[in-house]
Amino acid sequence: MINFRTTISKANKRLPLKLAAALLAGSSLLASLLGLFRDRLLNGLYYDTYPTGIDAYTVAFTIPDFMFFILVSGALSVTFIPVFNQRLATGNKKSAWELATSLLNLLALATLVTSVLIIIFAEPLVQYVVGPGLDESSRSLAVSMMRVIAINPFLFAVATVFASMQQAVGRFAFFALAPVLYNIGIIIGALFFTNGIYIFGYQLFEGGIMGVALGVVLGSILQLLVSSLGLFGMGFDYRFKIFWKNKGFHQVLRLLPPRALDQGIDYVNSIVEVNLASRMTAGTVRAYQQAMSLSFVPINLIGVAISTAAFPKMTERLGQGRPDLFKKELQAVLRVIVWLALPVTVVAYFGRGYLVNFIENGGDQ
Repeated sequence: MINFRTTISKANKRLPLKLAAALLAGSSLLASLLGLFRDRLLNGLYYDTYPTGIDAYTVAFTIPDFMFFILVSGALSVTFIPVFNQRLATGNKKSAWELATSLLNLLALATLVTSVLIIIFAEPLVQYVVGPGLDESSRSLAVSMMRVIAINPFLFAVATVFASMQQAVGRFAFFALAPVLYNIGIIIGALFFTNGIYIFGYQLFEGGIMGVALGVVLGSILQLLVSSLGLFGMGFDYRFKIFWKNKGFHQVLRLLPPRALDQGIDYVNSIVEVNLASRMTAGTVRAYQQAMSLSFVPINLIGVAISTAAFPKMTERLGQGRPDLFKKELQAVLRVIVWLALPVTVVAYFGRGYLVNFIENGGDQ
């Protein structure tokens, strides 16, 4: 136990900007490579033999992901971290913990209700919103998988609040590990759960592509568990309560709606495109999703990694009343992102055929 505590404490130390950026870029690269392997594995299993099934799997993600994006995702990091950091910078830890625990409880409650609603209304959501072009069997499969994946917004919301608290204070070790474990969970589902789940010779689950959906839930649970390790040593004072009178909480609630609307509008485009793709040839939904995922690799590898590492320090500068240092550091970060992103984008553009060929498991470019 002592060694475990010592290891966790060392991993939870605040990291310098350059080291944090390198760590996040490395974890993003590893997560992207695992994502490519995951896609290659799934395509090898289903794209040629069961294209309607892999389309149903892709459609099943759309609504849970949409609800997570508008309720939590980018809206949380942009609105919560600056306010949380301001409390910590002024030594008002009591207010900071009240803010964190209030937001955690509110988002957990909101996403839990959302998950239940998705489970109840999965059938009309698939039939009329995201997958109207799927045939009857594919639609039924998409509905079943969506009901399994519906727990994701709740699990992601709790994990994201934990991760945002760590990001705010410059702790990135477990923050960086979380998306890696998420992909590992899906890979485990594809490799093992699709063959059925047995305990003491008794079959709990018969297998098939639904096993991949169970792998998604496993990945979400692993992500939540590793995110919770990052709270070790922070002194987080959690209470099963929402502090409605906390001024920081009020400030975050005022900032959340416009940012959530911005996130939601962006993702509505994806819903429309999935809706249209479902009306085309079997496998089109999957092909569209793959193209979008590949296009985001350079963004996640460079832009997201560096900005995530820099954001806490920059918000701290504003909390200290030093806009001059904020401006200076912003310019430095933008220069690094531009000079790294340009060559990576060029390489990704000219190497797109090789990437697509890899994830197609030996298919045509």
